[in-house]
Amino acid sequence: MNIDYIYMLGAIAKVDYEISRWLEPLLMILMAVMGIGAVICILMQKGTNDNIGSLGGSETDTYAGKNKSRSKESILRKLTVVFGVLVMVLSVVFFLIKQ
Repeated sequence: MNIDYIYMLGAIAKVDYEISRWLEPLLMILMAVMGIGAVICILMQKGTNDNIGSLGGSETDTYAGKNKSRSKESILRKLTVVFGVLVMVLSVVFFLIKQ
């Protein structure tokens, strides 16, 4: 084998090790932050009980009912999904780097 080729493989392995040395802790910190964010979003959401709406009337007649896509509950629900997806993607990336 050519000595330059062996040297190049060693340099690539060294670069990969240097990247993974700082990338693994960064991914772990990001996963922890995203997980905490997901838990906070879940805890801030109001519980839903669809059967109670029939007692006091429907919420679609009110201003808040017509703008449900902009409500706090809708934003929290979307943030929960985003945080969950980010945690899953980061965990897959972490697993692939760790191998």
